[in-house]
Amino acid sequence: MNLKFLLLLVLAMVSWGISWPIGKMIAGTVPVSVLVFWRFLATFLSVIPLLVVMRIPFLLKTGKDYWNVLVGGIIYTFYNQFFFMGLKNGLPGAGGVLVTTLNPIVTFFIVVLVQKKRISKRQVIGLFFGFIGGLVILQVWKISIDYLLLSGNLFFLLCSFVWAILSLNSQSTGKSMSPVTYSFYVYAVGSVIELLFCFNDPSFWKVWDMGFSFWASIFYLTVISTTFGTTVYFYAATRLGSEIASSFIFIVPLSAYLSSFLILNEVIQIPVIIGGSLAILAVYLINSKQKKKEPNL
Repeated sequence: MNLKFLLLLVLAMVSWGISWPIGKMIAGTVPVSVLVFWRFLATFLSVIPLLVVMRIPFLLKTGKDYWNVLVGGIIYTFYNQFFFMGLKNGLPGAGGVLVTTLNPIVTFFIVVLVQKKRISKRQVIGLFFGFIGGLVILQVWKISIDYLLLSGNLFFLLCSFVWAILSLNSQSTGKSMSPVTYSFYVYAVGSVIELLFCFNDPSFWKVWDMGFSFWASIFYLTVISTTFGTTVYFYAATRLGSEIASSFIFIVPLSAYLSSFLILNEVIQIPVIIGGSLAILAVYLINSKQKKKEPNL
């Protein structure tokens, strides 16, 4: 991986972090399905110039490719639903730390189960630290159904699992299409799905009465965070593998928490910092190369 691509990936992850407080600012303005539709449609339109300028073919080669992007669109629709449902009641900084620290751990765990990969002792220790870190971030000593729902943490947990599946889906398309083409179809599918659920909603056209702040937030979430950030991430997943690409997500928690503090004055929580640190350590242990070969389990 060259330095230029590394910097792009880092910037993409930072843009994701900032998307958490930005998303919080508009999460309760209109129904979630309406919000996700306009985000998807705007992102779909913003990807078209990339296809044209970069001369990337948008036609897919096989029926399997169309099936994969259909599944990817469905998965990404679920992710965005959970994202805004969690932000509606939850804290963006804490949610950003929880989701993005658990993502690479959940992805690795699913890869091990599905592909039956052998894992080293170091990776087992990493999974343990990740599990403990997740419990600390969730403040497991307070756990109840009401707490999970009111804090938004239940939806944030679902975000982690859904994104892990999306990472594997995008990786499976890596050899047959460009990540930009994949993004184009995923957002198209997502737009159609959400349109079916929100077209008759009274709030569907009310978004045009929203002020500058709303549309500035939509612009950030579509062009900067989604078109740029997600496309770079999908590219990394196809070229590096979903496990390695997911490890870069450890950059997001700090930027999410810091930006939430600066933009929304979110109170810093010690359990989130401790749990996030444990989860980042877990990601390091899972993905770091070892000087000496360790026995597999």
